[in-house]
Amino acid sequence: MQEPKYVLMTQEGTYLVEYLIGEVVFSTSLSKAMIFSDHKVALRFKELLYQRFKIITSVNTYIY
Repeated sequence: MQEPKYVLMTQEGTYLVEYLIGEVVFSTSLSKAMIFSDHKVALRFKELLYQRFKIITSVNTYIY
């Protein structure tokens, strides 16, 4: 059985794609989403997005 994977989704239904040098990219396409293999890392990234940009996201299980 594979370990669960996670993605970050905004309230608008877009997914985090990348974060580079203070710039955040989102997409409506789940296939482009940044995938986290560690739930704790996803939660820390969620907190970082809120602290730096006031972007509210949820950590969701990536089902593929």
